[in-house]
Amino acid sequence: MAARRVIKRPRLTDDHKRRRLAWCLARQRWNLRTWRRIHWSDESRFLLHVTDGRLRVWRHRNTAYTPRNIRQTVPFGGGSVMVWGCISHDCKLDLVTIRGNLTGDQYMRHVLEPVVTHFDNHPLATRPVYMDDNARPHRSRAVVDYFQNNAVTTLPWPAMSPDLNPLEHVWDILGRRIQALQPPVQTLRELEAALHREWLQVTREQIRRLTGGMRRRVDAVIRARGGFTRY
Repeated sequence: MAARRVIKRPRLTDDHKRRRLAWCLARQRWNLRTWRRIHWSDESRFLLHVTDGRLRVWRHRNTAYTPRNIRQTVPFGGGSVMVWGCISHDCKLDLVTIRGNLTGDQYMRHVLEPVVTHFDNHPLATRPVYMDDNARPHRSRAVVDYFQNNAVTTLPWPAMSPDLNPLEHVWDILGRRIQALQPPVQTLRELEAALHREWLQVTREQIRRLTGGMRRRVDAVIRARGGFTRY
């Protein structure tokens, strides 16, 4: 036995577990032809300066406060950039930077209208299914009406289920790549540019490995009876 880092997951109530289990049982027999219709969307916020709190340093006794043994920090990670993305088995939509706090109106004007349901190049024109989570802006009356008026089919979603959305792993890829940049990004503008650049570098093969594994994700939730999984 050894000390290990704690895994962080959303808090699951018994009701969350029941709903997650029911959602997966209803889709347990879906094959790739069905899963490839899903357009997985999500927002994620990236901090300019990230620390996991586990940094260690080798030092002599009574030297804790010497400058070389101190890591300087800034409040709230120095600021952050929020982005929206969407993937499916066969496409990757443009990354969108979200300015300020996301609202239902902003979701329609800056995401749905120009990116998701733009009639000149409609990625949902062949009637795939659009997935977003239960965040308040996604479920505003205006957004619900917009989906209905534009004949967009949406996927019902169980709350507290990021492990069922393969896009979460794309955010992980972006986060690791941003942290590995040399020299590191220094401003929010540099961070935003880097996120858009790295998004373009995510390959179809990487996405298909994630979207092609949906049956394994579903089976994992079923085995956990709606509880936590490794995803």
